[in-house]
Amino acid sequence: MASTPLNAVDLTQEQLVKTVIEKIRYKVEIANFWPMRGVIGGKLRYARTDQLSAGDINAMATILADGADITDQTAGVDETVTFTCGELASRYKIDYNAQDRWRYQSIDNALAIIACTRLLLMSFRKLDKVNGGTEGDYDSLYDMCDANQIVAGGSVAPTLDLLQQTWHLVTAGNARANCIMCNNRASRAIIKAYNDQGMHPTEVEMPFPDPISGGVKMVRVPAINGTPILVNDLIETTSPGNLTRIYMMVMGEDCERQIYGVTGIIPKDLEGKLFIRRESAEPSAATTSRMNVTYTYPTATAMGCASALAILENVLV
Repeated sequence: MASTPLNAVDLTQEQLVKTVIEKIRYKVEIANFWPMRGVIGGKLRYARTDQLSAGDINAMATILADGADITDQTAGVDETVTFTCGELASRYKIDYNAQDRWRYQSIDNALAIIACTRLLLMSFRKLDKVNGGTEGDYDSLYDMCDANQIVAGGSVAPTLDLLQQTWHLVTAGNARANCIMCNNRASRAIIKAYNDQGMHPTEVEMPFPDPISGGVKMVRVPAINGTPILVNDLIETTSPGNLTRIYMMVMGEDCERQIYGVTGIIPKDLEGKLFIRRESAEPSAATTSRMNVTYTYPTATAMGCASALAILENVLV
């Protein structure tokens, strides 16, 4: 009988949520908006010309008088940059016995979800993590940023002057920065820089997932000059030192309007799918009844125009 709470509990059936939930999740707001482009062959190449120097600006085109010669201004390619998909991988083991007896709970599915989640998290960690030259690795945003687009933070808290200097470096096809990416500590430091001057940063509305409606909800987020600050807590803050980087960028591409910003790339046939699953028996004793499941994620970050990205580095947060 359910005469006491203990008896009542004994009469109930437990139900397990059909996934593995990490106790504390990283805040990676940028993941909701990150653009992906499928590429054939796993590589994306851009041809670039050098930036015109101050002395060249007046020589961009001939001012043509009657009967005058036109100066040869053949545009040559000064460099080509190629971005090649690297590969991230995650593996787990599952016992045949567990797989067969608890099929309804779908243990394999629960483990697959967390494996793919961690692959995605690592891809956003790679936006900041410097490439150590390891085979299969790919460049981070910091690796690919032009030296002239990096502003020294001086190991002090971010100031409005430094933030504005970095923001004004960003343009690609006359587009303005549409994303400021930093970790949570840097986001708070930016807000404090405004508050210390008796101001508040501007705010813009952005769509975020909403579990109540089952859709999206417009949420106001802080911004600089109308450019939203999107948190990526996988960006490192050094310890000791408490220094980090703030990234400002044109995110995405619009080839018709000659806007070549920062974008993720993936092999063309994986668009909308992202991950590759492989299974193999445990390669040990003949009596082993376990299966290895591997998920791989071939991806990289690419950037067409060097002025699509600027970084404020070594800021104290």
